[in-house]
Parts: sequence; structure tokens; C-alpha cells
Amino acid sequence: MVNSLTIAKTLSILGHPLLLGNIYVIAMSFHKMPVNQAIWVSSLLLVLVTLPIIIHNQKKVTSGTYSNFDVSDQNQRKSFYPFAIVLFVLLNLAFYLLNLPQEVINHTLIFSGFLILMAVVNLYIKASLHAGIAFYISFSLWDIHWSLGLALFILAIGIAWSRKYTRRHSLPELIIGGLIGALSGLSGLFLIF
Repeated sequence: MVNSLTIAKTLSILGHPLLLGNIYVIAMSFHKMPVNQAIWVSSLLLVLVTLPIIIHNQKKVTSGTYSNFDVSDQNQRKSFYPFAIVLFVLLNLAFYLLNLPQEVINHTLIFSGFLILMAVVNLYIKASLHAGIAFYISFSLWDIHWSLGLALFILAIGIAWSRKYTRRHSLPELIIGGLIGALSGLSGLFLIF
């Protein structure tokens, strides 16, 4: 029989920002764009953001600068956020230079704003990136179909629960991260550039 800790750890892994975020971007790219553009978006995300973050975090863990790959320590996140924000600025610049659809650029700008807001909030409280990104994606998926948005919203609640259950975050950290993610995701639905 599967116990609560196993379920929490599984949900936490499924909700990891690097995994969930990449699945979301790749799926949305192939759903909304011609194949050649979707390949560019997906490849650039992996090369300019995902791989550098994996290498960066692993080096920091190996050197002892970060206590774990998720950068669970609030003070350690102060060096993580600027690194991640610069990567997303470079990603957006690449999207712009390759003349990818404006919608892609807009959503990347909104997500960059989400990261900047999370970095500022991190000066006061360690808001959950797991919850923030899960709720961001859940609201973004309403653009495709309400049932996808609802399914991911339920998953986001499960991911937030898993972070509380595994004692990675407190309830206020999860609420703040989730709210920032939800508001950022909603802005992607309603904001017109």
C-alpha cells in the first residue's frame, strides 16, 4: 500500500519547476505553433534555461554553496533568482531575434516578471516556486481548455500539499507562491500587449 510520504514525494517530483515547466512549454509550443517554431522554442528553453540551471544548481550543491538542488534555503535563493532571471532575459532576446510569435515573447516576459516578483518576495519570505509555477501553469492552460486548467489546478493543490507534507515550505510560503503564480498565469490570459 502506498503511504502519504510516497505520494507527497512523487507529487513534489512531478511538480518540480524544471520538469513541469518544460513539459508545459513543450506541449504548448507544439499545440499552438508550427512544428519548426515549436522545435525552436523547446530547444532554446532546454539549452538556454534548463541545462544551465541544472549545471548551476548541481555545481552549487557539490561545492556546498547550496544545501540541495531545489535551493530550499531562503538565503541561497538570493543568488539563484538573479541567475534564473538573466537566463530568461536571454531566452526572450533569442525569441525576439528569431522573430518568434509575439505571444511567445509576451508569455516569456510575464514569466520573467513572475520570477522577478518571486525574487523580491524572497527578501521577506521563501515563497514556493513549486506552487507558484504549478498555479501559473494551471491558469495558463485555461487558454486551451477549462478542463486542462482545472486538472492542473487540482494537481497544483496536490503539489502544494506535498511541499507542506515534506516540510519544504510553510503554509504562508505556499499561499504566497501560489497566489503570485495564479496572478501571473491570469495576467497571461488577460493582458494584451
